[in-house]
Amino acid sequence: MTAPQPDYLTDHDYPPVFHPEQAPGWLAAVLAALGHPAPARGHWCELGCGEGFSAALLAAANPDMRFTGIDLNPRHIATARARAKAAGLDNLEFHCADLRDPQGLAGPFDMIVTHGVLSWVGPEVRTALAAFIVTHLAPGGVAAVQYMSEPGGAAFRAFHAVFRACAGAPDPVAEGLARLTALREAKAGFFQMHAHAAQTLDNLLTQPPGYIRHEYMNATFQPLTFGEVAGLFSDHGLVWRGSATPLDNIDAASIPAEAARSLSGVRDTVLRETMKDLARNQALRYDLFTRPKAPAGDEAHLALLRGVVWALLPGAPPPAALTFTTPIGPVEADPRLYAPLLTRLAQGPARFGDIEAIPPFAGRPGLLNQALQMALWAGVAHPLGRAPRAPGAARLNRLLLAEAAQGARVPALCAAPLGSGRAVAPAQMADLGAGGGPQALRALFGLDRG
Repeated sequence: MTAPQPDYLTDHDYPPVFHPEQAPGWLAAVLAALGHPAPARGHWCELGCGEGFSAALLAAANPDMRFTGIDLNPRHIATARARAKAAGLDNLEFHCADLRDPQGLAGPFDMIVTHGVLSWVGPEVRTALAAFIVTHLAPGGVAAVQYMSEPGGAAFRAFHAVFRACAGAPDPVAEGLARLTALREAKAGFFQMHAHAAQTLDNLLTQPPGYIRHEYMNATFQPLTFGEVAGLFSDHGLVWRGSATPLDNIDAASIPAEAARSLSGVRDTVLRETMKDLARNQALRYDLFTRPKAPAGDEAHLALLRGVVWALLPGAPPPAALTFTTPIGPVEADPRLYAPLLTRLAQGPARFGDIEAIPPFAGRPGLLNQALQMALWAGVAHPLGRAPRAPGAARLNRLLLAEAAQGARVPALCAAPLGSGRAVAPAQMADLGAGGGPQALRALFGLDRG
């Protein structure tokens, strides 16, 4: 097919990334927490899949499902297809396409995810993306849509302006970083006013140039309000259900107490979410949309929660050392809640209903629901995957370890027991590739088997 000219950078490759919020088990657990049934474990699709890194990890970890990645950069798709073929992932396919001309892209898809697209394309493509989702989303399916949000994301329009102004430099990324760093060191008013921008600059200094080019050198960089995005999808017949980021669904942990009181009595969804974004100075959102359907009643909601099996992740801290870093500052985990929770999970995976039977959660499923969602967000606990065997996981992980040994950026490995991936630091990646590393991690990644 002949697609329209892309208005998104295609002359530089986006580096591999992994977003755990896109995993089927994560989405199912968050939807259950919100009182909505999980979509069928059928067909998953990513719009703007880049080199297909997340899609490959999830396909290897969930061999009972089908996975599709779509991107308009032919080099991305070539890399993605080569990796899938080398790992023998026959439940994964990739398509090079522009969403404004999606002919030949067959659904329906039970889960459609997109990260790093909506705020980096113009209105025409945003509308095409929403139209694609509503056309191809299966009944009972869910769409997870990430974007830069107002008001916190507005500060980064200044970053975009600096990097775009440096486009004529021999190395525009290095030039832009140097200019921004000099301004921060000079205590420029912008950085005094926007503390989170200084934190983001620290992160950018550790990122590969391709990431910065895609984030800040596209023609379009548009932080969006919740109302704009919710309106875009409601115009296409979809309704907002909550966030794929568990913390954003828990007001007590993400909004200052005084600001939370100002939300009392606000029933309008757009107004309430807009006020919450102001309270948190929200810079990123990861919203969930489905077709209209009444949420589960209390008994059905409990049944959804009780169907999830939870496991403690390797390296989880002891309850006394568990602190959540949140928009309202560090929050120490209450040992009265997390000591019994983590102690139980340390004995082995457990269903929600089993944990619910122990103090202090007996008769308080809402409290346990919130504690588990916080543990999921903090990388302490995770739902178990549904596939009993995932032979492609070890194959893919050995391939990725070989790539890392050659100097490639490999941010995560496939964790088949979780039906997901797990971020791995470069030093630990090197240890695993050399045959070392903690035994618990080697087992999680299927590296303890020949």
